[in-house]
Parts: sequence; structure tokens; C-alpha cells
Amino acid sequence: MKYHFISSIAIPFLLLIVGTFSYLVILNNWNFEIASYSIFIFTLVYILFLEQVIPLKKHWTTTKKMFLTDIKHLFFSTALFDTLGKTFALSFVIYLQKMLFPSFDFWNSFPFFFSFIFANLIGEFLPYWYHRISHKGNSNSYMSLLLWKFHSIHHLPTEMNWFKTNWMHPVNIFFNTFFKMAPLLFFGFSDQIIFSVGVTHVVIAYLSHANIRTVKSFWDYLIITPQLHHFHHSKKMEEAKNFGNILPFWDLIFGTYYNRKGSVKDVGVMKSENSKYPSNNNFIQQIFYPFTVFKDCCN
Repeated sequence: MKYHFISSIAIPFLLLIVGTFSYLVILNNWNFEIASYSIFIFTLVYILFLEQVIPLKKHWTTTKKMFLTDIKHLFFSTALFDTLGKTFALSFVIYLQKMLFPSFDFWNSFPFFFSFIFANLIGEFLPYWYHRISHKGNSNSYMSLLLWKFHSIHHLPTEMNWFKTNWMHPVNIFFNTFFKMAPLLFFGFSDQIIFSVGVTHVVIAYLSHANIRTVKSFWDYLIITPQLHHFHHSKKMEEAKNFGNILPFWDLIFGTYYNRKGSVKDVGVMKSENSKYPSNNNFIQQIFYPFTVFKDCCN
């Protein structure tokens, strides 16, 4: 009973704390960068604590064998490549904005909360389609396979936990950032809105991969919860839907929303004699995999 209560409040409590702190940051004009790192650290500690208290599956905990690869993805994929990818993507977007789109303050006339919701929906639209297309893996299309090979690194793990959020190929990171931030900058959303959207993305992204037991609830229709995203990583194709990164809105609109009672059984990629996916323990092989394996990679 105690753990059921913790599971039921785990998501709203995190959102309440982060939302309140973000509001204070904007209200008092505190430094956005320092605030973002503070929220990241708090989310890290919070999720790691819950993974010990209410784990969904005990065998999903990070093992000594996988820990080194997890750390490499944390420091290189997230700390280094994620920073560089976001820098290049944002620089490119800002350049295009200055060249092609005039600045305007249209959204300043709307209430903050309305602009925040609308910005999240706009920011999720292109990443939703990029994510969905990346899962096609059409063997007759090199581009389709290439996108899947970049994204497949994220689906290699056979367990879900906080660390697995960081398993992202640098190219995947670049396109995710570009497709999310480009519309927000083109439409002229304020720095406060972009900060809030960025914080929302980080918190929900790490939450959705967490190895924590949550209850099926209305939250599954508002944000991408662990319940929803675990199904996205399922080895069963009929369950591997939910292509929204942060919100399930576009999944609900375009018919790719999936949820049910219970939890996913197995996660990872479907491997066969013809598949040539990189080893889960070889970080370097994972980084170069999309450039070295061609059309027979994933049959």
C-alpha cells in the first residue's frame, strides 16, 4: 500500500517541484543555465532514489558489465556530443531565423501558460515525425535504414533505467534539437518560454526512461510517462508505438498511441542471424555503426 501511494504521486510531485522552481527562476530573473543544471541534478537524484524504492523490474538495474558503457554515454553522448549537437543545431536555427524570418512578439500578447502549452505542442510536431520515420527501417530505402541505424543505438539496451536516456547517437541528438527548437525560434517565442520548454523536455525525457513503477492514470494522456515509453521500447511491434518524446498529443492525433494495463515484457531491438547491430558493451562501435554497416544491417 505504501509503495502504491509513492507510485501514484511520483510523477505529479516531480512536476510540481520543477514547475514551482522554474516559475521562481523566471519571476526573479535568475540565471537560466544555472537553473537548468540545478533541475537536471535534482531530477537525477529524484529518479535514482525512486529506482531504488519502487523499481518496476529488479533486473533492469545497471550491472557492472553495462556500467562503463552507461558512463561513456553519459559523459560523451550527453555531456559532450549533446552540448555540441545542441550548439550547432541552435546556431544553424538562429542563422536561418535572422536570414529568413523577421523577429516579432506575437506570443507576448498571450498568457504565459497558453504560450507554454502551445510551444510544447509545436516543438513536439517535427520530432514526432522524425522519430516515427526513423522507426520505419525500410530495407528498400538507404535513407530510411540510415535514420533507423542512428536511432537504433537508443534501442539497443535490454533494460530501462535513468542511464539509458543517454544512449543517443550524436546525429540523432542534432536532428532532435534542430526539429524541436527551429519552430520555436522561427515563431518568436520568448527566452522564458524556450527555457520552460527545455526544462520540460529534460525532466520528462529522463522520467520516461526510469525503471520506476507508476500507476496507469490520466497522466498517460498528458505527458510521456514511464508506462508509455517502456512500451515504445518493446520488442513486440504492436506495442512499439508512442513516438512522442515529451507529449502523447500527436500520437493521439495520428493513431500511434498505445497503452494497456501491466508492463512491457522485453525491450531492445529484434535481432536475427542477418542483423549486425553493434555490441551493447562497445561504445565506439555504436558511434560508428551507422556509417559502416549498409543495407543488410537490420533484416
